[in-house]
Amino acid sequence: MTTPQKTFPRNGEVWLVNTPNQPNDPQQPRTAIVVSTSGRNEFASNVIVVPTTSSIGRPHPRVHVHIPAGEGGLSKDSYARCDQVTTIDKVLLERGPLGPPIHLSYRWRIVNAVRSALGDTFL
Repeated sequence: MTTPQKTFPRNGEVWLVNTPNQPNDPQQPRTAIVVSTSGRNEFASNVIVVPTTSSIGRPHPRVHVHIPAGEGGLSKDSYARCDQVTTIDKVLLERGPLGPPIHLSYRWRIVNAVRSALGDTFL
């Protein structure tokens, strides 16, 4: 008899999340990419995510990372909104992961875009 595997969000996975303080957002739940480390996520009561959008007027190249459809289970070309990085309680995770984690190259672009959004000038 095997013990059920404990699941938790892993770095780079795309999840459907209910974003806090956005009760009038018609896109709830929306997709978000988990950016906190898997080791942290296993034991913490929350996760750090970057929300995504498939419609953005004029993406800012330093803080909006293009993620093509199919990556992580995204159904449309999307942008990671790295200027909206947030920590959410795990109870706000609606469903996921939607697919395998996004490619490592996109994860590094997201990390650098978050750093840029926070004012890191050493990029």
